[in-house]
Amino acid sequence: MISRFIYGFLFLLVAASPAAAVTKAAVFPFDFHDPQQDGQLIPENDPEDLRRTQLVTDELKTLMSKDSNYEVVDLSSKAKEVEAASPFNKCDGCEVPIAKEAGADIAVTGYIDKLSNASIMLQIIARDTKTGKPTKTMSATINGNTDDLWLHGVRYLWKNRFNAEAEQK
Repeated sequence: MISRFIYGFLFLLVAASPAAAVTKAAVFPFDFHDPQQDGQLIPENDPEDLRRTQLVTDELKTLMSKDSNYEVVDLSSKAKEVEAASPFNKCDGCEVPIAKEAGADIAVTGYIDKLSNASIMLQIIARDTKTGKPTKTMSATINGNTDDLWLHGVRYLWKNRFNAEAEQK
């Protein structure tokens, strides 16, 4: 009799607790800036830097996909709109309508500023697609120019800034 009561109570407790809401995230390609190319008629960014920019974008998508709190929205059908709107670090939220139309709750953009081979700044911003307001902003400095260091930077921001609340649970 007591075990039935306990099982019944536990069932009601689990059934009554709200399910954790999954946040749908549209992760946009990170923007890249190399000030050494400023003033050039035709900037020629290092192909390795552009590859690393894609590498950290993909890593953030992977980290978010592995987290049960997030679902990464596919933006492939919005490729033309994404291309036309970028760079996102200069448009103050122009990615939000694209993300909203894709069914996302948040729009996530990133920016990499390669000050030199020894100092690279990585920034991530998340905006609410209902309001367009930033909900999370974070940055980290990467001291070096290797795949491992760039990946360490995005993983650090994910764990210690973007997803810090979940990590503390």
